[in-house]
Amino acid sequence: MNNPIIAPIGATFVHEGVAIPIVTEAEIPAGNVVVLGKLVGVAKYGICPKSRGSITVAGVFNLVKDPTTNIPAGTILYWSKISHHVIKNAYEHSMIGIAVEDAPPSTLRVLVRLKQ
Repeated sequence: MNNPIIAPIGATFVHEGVAIPIVTEAEIPAGNVVVLGKLVGVAKYGICPKSRGSITVAGVFNLVKDPTTNIPAGTILYWSKISHHVIKNAYEHSMIGIAVEDAPPSTLRVLVRLKQ
């Protein structure tokens, strides 16, 4: 092993990072996609307004897609805040994850492994 570079900055472990705590002004029902800038996650449980909740940023979720779009497994996907479904176009959209199986045209949903 080469000599590692060690930065003595005093970092402390907080948590695994699978769920990110948030406080929101609006109610967020379970299953909704939440976009915080470039951070995109899914509310596994409902969050009441002005209450502390969390969004999940890891795992595989069954998300809505455009039924005319072909999405092969392995495709990097983005969340459209305009049309509220996954898309293949990165233009001004936040990455949500990677398709884990094929979702041909005529299908309404795709399995996505969330990835940040």
